Amino acid sequence: MLTKYGAFPGLTGRVISISPERIPAMSAHRTGLVYDERYLSHDTGTQTTVRMRDGSFSIAPESHPSSVSITLRIKQFLDGAGLTAQMQPIPTRAATEDELAVYHTREYIEGVRAHVHGGPMKGPWGEIEIDTPLSSGSFEAAIYAAGGAMNGARAVMDGEVRNAYALLRPPGHHAMSNRAMGFCIFNNAAISARYARKTYGLERVMIVDWDVHHGNGTQDAFYADPGILFISLHQHNWYPKLAGELEQVGTGAGAGYTVNIPLPAGTGDRGYIAAFEQLVIPIVLRYRPQLILISAGQDANWLDPLAQMMVTMAGFRKMSELMIALAQEVCEGRLLMLQEGGYSAAYVPYCTAAAVEPLLG
Repeated sequence: MLTKYGAFPGLTGRVISISPERIPAMSAHRTGLVYDERYLSHDTGTQTTVRMRDGSFSIAPESHPSSVSITLRIKQFLDGAGLTAQMQPIPTRAATEDELAVYHTREYIEGVRAHVHGGPMKGPWGEIEIDTPLSSGSFEAAIYAAGGAMNGARAVMDGEVRNAYALLRPPGHHAMSNRAMGFCIFNNAAISARYARKTYGLERVMIVDWDVHHGNGTQDAFYADPGILFISLHQHNWYPKLAGELEQVGTGAGAGYTVNIPLPAGTGDRGYIAAFEQLVIPIVLRYRPQLILISAGQDANWLDPLAQMMVTMAGFRKMSELMIALAQEVCEGRLLMLQEGGYSAAYVPYCTAAAVEPLLG
């Protein structure tokens, strides 16, 4: 098991605080694990990288940042740490076109299907961005990722597991209704949230997105929807540019149900935990969701090449502990963690394990 971390100094006496000690005793149910070898068939390949050193340029192929090897390293690390042996496997399935269409346009869905077989990157259905390369196995991986997210929500809602972690590939929180973006094809969080609301008649679902990049696709899906509370903590004005500003709070009936918490570059554990204690927790206690989803991208870690944040394993562990305690407080522990980004091959497996281990109780 990984080393347990205590409370962070200097964070007591805030607006509200939920500590791991307040987590009620769990039921006998195990934590669920969503994973499928099909996810590894989404192969992003290599990209050409230009670097300058000592006044000269070099051009060389490098693995795409969202490399299949990172997903595999996370899984192998969780296995080696003994975590997956304590988890209950949740079968995956392919999402149907109707299920994908709760957010994505049918033209876009068909466009992705066609593109993996050599079709164009642009068409009347939308656009595949150049930063989201597809391989022949990408469509199957993406529909099984969306289906896995829905099955994770089902298992949590049916009480088959007490909570769950879904090691999904490709990620989803940047995917727009008619556009792939930011390494994302279909929006797993949006699809699973709408699935849960429809299937179980939920009135209030919450999505907390702690990926370092703003979850613009998820925000778009629920910007006018008071039935989904979306909270995003992200590096300010990073990716996508101008997304996730404080002023973006929702529209119409959904005004006030989008909460953006842009954090300055260099924010570390204390800054993130302060944001949770002073902002996230009070809002959630007032909203009282019936299910909590976490878009869990561990790319705010201090070694990540696609960000400038300073979060450590301890920070991700603490965020996870706070969310577990919060779920116990408001929705009988119903919590599903969905893998998003994380691009440090050396460190993101450690950070992911630190976030997953508290789920086990």
